[in-house]
Amino acid sequence: MIILYYPQNAPPGLGRLPMSLLALAAVLEGKEEYAIVDGNTDRHAFRTLVSLLQERPETIAVAISVMPGLQLVNAIRDSKRIHEQFPGVHIVWGGYFPSMHTESVLNTPYIDYVIRAQGERALPELIESLAGKKPIAEVHNASYRLEGAFRHNAEYPLYDPNDRPIFPYQRLPMDRYAIPTFIGERTLCHESSVGCPHKCNFCGVVDLFQSRWKAEEVDRTVSTLRVLQIQYGMNGVEFHDSDFFVSQKRVAQLSEEMLPLRLKWWGEGRIDTLLRYDRSTWKLMEKSGLKMIFFGAESGLNETLTLMDKGGVTIEQTKEIATLCGEFDVIPEFSFVMGANPERTEEDIDATIRLMYELERLNPRSRMHPFIYTPVPFGTIYDEAVKGGLVYPKNLDQWLDHEWKQYTLRQNPHTPWLTKRLYRKIVNFRAVHQSYAPKLNDRHLAAWRLRLLKILSSWRYRSRFFAGAYELRVLQRLLVTSAAHEGGF
Repeated sequence: MIILYYPQNAPPGLGRLPMSLLALAAVLEGKEEYAIVDGNTDRHAFRTLVSLLQERPETIAVAISVMPGLQLVNAIRDSKRIHEQFPGVHIVWGGYFPSMHTESVLNTPYIDYVIRAQGERALPELIESLAGKKPIAEVHNASYRLEGAFRHNAEYPLYDPNDRPIFPYQRLPMDRYAIPTFIGERTLCHESSVGCPHKCNFCGVVDLFQSRWKAEEVDRTVSTLRVLQIQYGMNGVEFHDSDFFVSQKRVAQLSEEMLPLRLKWWGEGRIDTLLRYDRSTWKLMEKSGLKMIFFGAESGLNETLTLMDKGGVTIEQTKEIATLCGEFDVIPEFSFVMGANPERTEEDIDATIRLMYELERLNPRSRMHPFIYTPVPFGTIYDEAVKGGLVYPKNLDQWLDHEWKQYTLRQNPHTPWLTKRLYRKIVNFRAVHQSYAPKLNDRHLAAWRLRLLKILSSWRYRSRFFAGAYELRVLQRLLVTSAAHEGGF
């Protein structure tokens, strides 16, 4: 028996399907006994874990998927409690965070193993090893402590999603995942490819997949969409691929095959890639139900985009894609990573804010998502942060210290060039912007709450006066908290 655990990382009612656990469950189905516990839909997930471990004392491991952020905080807390109450159960971490910070995770007494990168072939091997049927040295992608040293076994090549068994959706309470969003009243998600072929040096996907990418065959993707539509009532789908639009030929074929399904859909793509698409493909995507594309615009300075290794993407191209989306019924979402330029930090912040206003002028339907740059452990910008004194925690208990908890929650990036004044500048802008133009693709606040935020933020947004913004930050917290208590999200 093995338990697959997904600690909470989303507000109540906004949890998406735990794709990482479904991928593992698919290869275990019919071969190993397992249970899935998802902290996003089970508000008493740890209690459920304890009950399962008490009822099934033969359980050999709890395998935990861990992303940076809130999920990391919850995973550390729950792993420690599992170890204290059930010391004979092995605790295995996988996912983005342990793949990037492997030794920090293993330098913690309550974590036994890390599976780096993909686990579809590695986890069954680890289960064999824990059952005494395979030496641990032969478990691919595994990292562990042995005789006082860290051991990192060889990795498998990128796992082909076409070799993966169909996900066992019946193991999950699917109605809890079919949530209302901008694209549908019962929106579910699917991942039709793995990895990403690009080399952006601020993105954990690059570190995890080393610029490798493989996609499902179109027929397989469409077959899965039909299952989600017919069996679970899906009428909107979010493609959670790191880059859905890598291949124009594949996207055009998939769009053609999706026409009879009459679904609305969302995907994430590169600006330069989609600018190379034929207009006929754009028209076909629109006709197939494409409503929104998420783009990584990242910065308003071309110099910063070069530092990020964005592969030639420019602010001029960002403006061009906003205009192009306006010619079709497609809303562009633009993500920005503010504060990533060590030498021209304030100029980068100001230019990025100006670019957001310009994109809204070019296409009033444009949506913006400003984030604060937080280093991942590779790349030229990270190297500059290390020169400035950035040193990651040595173990998980240190990651729960106040300053590092702030770091993983994107509240203190530990970049020496982002001073407190510049940090406040970003935070104040975000408070105004998020009040004036909240994210479209999640419906978690009642319409009257959104109207109130917009009315109170309008004068600030239009006059570009962001200083302070205390009233908006307080109001956001109050409205979100009250909505949660009322069951509004």
